[in-house]
Amino acid sequence: MRRLTAALFRPVDIAWLVYFRLGAGFLLALEHGGAILLGRVRNYTEPQFHFRYLGWEWLPHPPPAGIYALYGLVVAAGFAVAAGWHYRVAAALLSLGYGTLLLLEETEYINHFYLYALVAAVLLVLPAHRAASADVRAGRVARAATTPAWTRLVLLFQMGLVYALAALAKLNPDWLAARPLTVWLAAKANYPLIGPLLSHSAAAWVLSYGGIAFDALVVPLLLWRRSRPWAFGVAVLFHLTNVVVFGLGTFPWFSILLTTLFFAPDFPRRLPGFVGRWFRARVPLPAEAASAAPAVVPPRARWVLAGLGLFGLVQLLVPLRHYLYPADVHWTEEGHRFSWHLMLRSKTGTAMFQVVLPDGREEWVHPQNYLTSNQANKLKASPDLLLQFAQLLSQDFRRRGQPPVAIYCHSSVSLNGHPPRPLVSPTLNLLSVRRTLAPSPWVLPGPVADAL
Repeated sequence: MRRLTAALFRPVDIAWLVYFRLGAGFLLALEHGGAILLGRVRNYTEPQFHFRYLGWEWLPHPPPAGIYALYGLVVAAGFAVAAGWHYRVAAALLSLGYGTLLLLEETEYINHFYLYALVAAVLLVLPAHRAASADVRAGRVARAATTPAWTRLVLLFQMGLVYALAALAKLNPDWLAARPLTVWLAAKANYPLIGPLLSHSAAAWVLSYGGIAFDALVVPLLLWRRSRPWAFGVAVLFHLTNVVVFGLGTFPWFSILLTTLFFAPDFPRRLPGFVGRWFRARVPLPAEAASAAPAVVPPRARWVLAGLGLFGLVQLLVPLRHYLYPADVHWTEEGHRFSWHLMLRSKTGTAMFQVVLPDGREEWVHPQNYLTSNQANKLKASPDLLLQFAQLLSQDFRRRGQPPVAIYCHSSVSLNGHPPRPLVSPTLNLLSVRRTLAPSPWVLPGPVADAL
């Protein structure tokens, strides 16, 4: 334990942390600035119904002006973090903003949004403003040339976990049969130049197994000094390919930013051109004696170790919880979120709701009449969202003085190109089902279950 503590608190060059603060703050601000410009903010401001994670149903939804203010706060906080201006306050606001937006609308969940929320929370505890920052120039904090090694290792752990769990999640029958990529790449046939290549029958197989190999091997190869430059080059090519083929917003660039942290902590000083000169001029160089000195373990070390241990345990266990559910996670969505299942399944389908009123009358409800297009598309793929919508419909009918006695869902969903089938029985009254974290026997078996 003493050796572990000494290794975690060993001083390392702070240059990498300044580099990461600049890149992460800018990209986290750009993500939501782009959402405002591209109109994605309307996914929060336009819905009349809002889906919530289990246990967070009580969370009130701000009015549209409040949502825009929250987005503006996140953008401003991101740029303030990058500049190191009132860093602790800015990082707290950035973390609070990302966490709040993550919880306000379940249908807005995206893996990279979750990663950003985690990184924003980690930034709050890192001393990233101790060099080349507005806080140092203003005298609010003392300048530092080093940072404890754990500050870098926690980010390497997080990124390594994303890669490793993404590889593990790909070891499922449909991915091994190249079904998801076959569906996605067929839609890219009209791309200029690369369209015919992407739509070739072999492309889905090459990319499916290449994706497994990349996710499984990139971290070990990045950890080995001799293979690190080559592994980094492959990682950059992989993420840039995702930009060209799938877009994915800021996520590929953020992944490249995190992957660069596998290089030695002083790597920004050795970058070519203006960037390297800027770091050499602005970030103090650690004294040889300081870098060679034994780690100084602060009095609060046990709390830091406890926090790191808890963070690591949660990040390991939460993504693996889907193994506690007996059914196929890609069909039931049980344990799908927060598990680094990065672009693993394709789902298309339809859903209609049959509302039975006390006088025996029936009303048929199209979700599109109540939901935004984004919500309606996500609804069709998730049994939990179907259940939530039935409950929201019931509340809406009660407000109108027509409390329903039953609500049935008529759904038809295709998973990864398999023949469509219902997610739930059309004879199941969804008002009799409660939302829980337990397995959902009311969800019908999926196509992979038949194959097994």
